[in-house]
Amino acid sequence: MTEQSGPNEVPSQQPQQVHLPAPMPPHSYAAQFGLSAVPVNNNLGWAIAGLLVCWPFGIPSLIKSLQVSSLWAQGQFDQAQQAADEAKKWGKIAVIVGACLLGLYILAVIAYLVVVLLAFGAVAVAGT
Repeated sequence: MTEQSGPNEVPSQQPQQVHLPAPMPPHSYAAQFGLSAVPVNNNLGWAIAGLLVCWPFGIPSLIKSLQVSSLWAQGQFDQAQQAADEAKKWGKIAVIVGACLLGLYILAVIAYLVVVLLAFGAVAVAGT
């Protein structure tokens, strides 16, 4: 005869295996050698500001800024830091030179307006 399971019997179930991804190491490979796992700041803000204010000095800043991430990914950490420093230097030069040129332009416009107003004032006085 066949054995029938009664209402109190529970059929045997085997536990299902759950496949989890392998755990990530707590630190990256670079951290083992005392290097920071976080990439260097590429100073792209200085490069963009330099392009907007004084583009001849902003272009080298942008070029150096865009090299930082690729150098870091290649493992050239010292060159990445040097490129970031160069990007910041050229960006600051561009902003300072651009601000000085803007200030000189404003002074030149004010001086021009003063000269024009004095010339018209002299013409008006001489004509009466």
